[in-house]
Amino acid sequence: MKKMSKHLFLFLIISFSLSAQDSIPKNKLELAFNAYTGYLVPAYPGSPKSNYSFLSSIGFQWQTMGKDEWQQLYRFPKYGFEIFYSTFNNPAELGHNIGIVPSLEWHAKKPSKNWRFKFGLGVSYFNKPFDLVSNPNNFYIGRNFTNMSITSIFWTKRLNKDLALTYGISSTHCSDGHTALPNAGMNIFCAHVGLRFEKQREFRKVEIPVQNLRNTFVVKAGIGFHEFGSTTKAIGGPEYPSYHLSGWYSKPFKNIHLFQVGMTLAYYTSFYDYIKNQEVYSTDQQLRSSTGIVFAGHEFIFGKFGFVSQLGIYFYNPFFIKQKKIEGSWSSFGQKLEAINTNRIGVMYYPFKKRNALNNISKQLSIGAFIKANVGQADLFEYSIGYSF
Repeated sequence: MKKMSKHLFLFLIISFSLSAQDSIPKNKLELAFNAYTGYLVPAYPGSPKSNYSFLSSIGFQWQTMGKDEWQQLYRFPKYGFEIFYSTFNNPAELGHNIGIVPSLEWHAKKPSKNWRFKFGLGVSYFNKPFDLVSNPNNFYIGRNFTNMSITSIFWTKRLNKDLALTYGISSTHCSDGHTALPNAGMNIFCAHVGLRFEKQREFRKVEIPVQNLRNTFVVKAGIGFHEFGSTTKAIGGPEYPSYHLSGWYSKPFKNIHLFQVGMTLAYYTSFYDYIKNQEVYSTDQQLRSSTGIVFAGHEFIFGKFGFVSQLGIYFYNPFFIKQKKIEGSWSSFGQKLEAINTNRIGVMYYPFKKRNALNNISKQLSIGAFIKANVGQADLFEYSIGYSF
């Protein structure tokens, strides 16, 4: 549990800093109370039964008032955090969890449209994770601490000048990023309703010219951590490091967007140990413990932070294919797709960037935290440091 919690503790600090970075006195604190009910998607044969999931939360949000230019460009978003308590209608095997999720929320582009979008990324604690003796069927969650993400789209109906009703749909995801096994992960699709202490406000918007920004080239070095194995196999093994070097071309667009095209090379110590111990290859063992990826990505910039998503394709991945053939699972469509597709999401922090330089990251140092997945299966948790030229 300690090895997992150290990663999630650092990740929470980064995510929570995201929610706390703009503590400007004029921003207004608002409270929200929410109830979510939904369906836990069975992730494997013999999953513990769950007829429904129920989540309740209290949210603390700050309404930005536009003092920083990025707040205006994001249509005066709200930032803050939500504290969750969740049950899954199976206390013996699935128990409950408590989570804290920093989030960012923004409005529809057209004032006449009433919908809002919210995304949050944080950590949670499960009281009934997998245990080989006392809870051997819960392959969803392998350790007490996991990451927790939530995505919501919802609408509001004003009850009076200080109070609003919210209602919409959400999805939540909990997993440990493959840093401990088993790790099938929990995916819950929910309907939700809430009450929010939200005053009607008027915002002053100032015309912000599009800045003449230069394209940049970014170099990023990272170290990842995972347990070697599939979702439900090789339980209880050591945690292995992996090493990642990325380079990408970054093009700014409309002050808040960055589009990326690049490549990542990685070396997995877990692959090397398996290759060496099982004598899978007699030559080029370290080379075949490596992977190569080309990717396209996008980064939202707000203040000193960026939210990054990258969609990648393996152009070199020999060990994964060889291992699946040895295991006899290479014939499945899912395994073949995992050998091709890989994705990353994460948060980047630019400590020396001016808050209102918008998406100008030229000559900037960055620190990041990422979750890497093959298709939808988590692969590792990565910390990184980078520089843009």
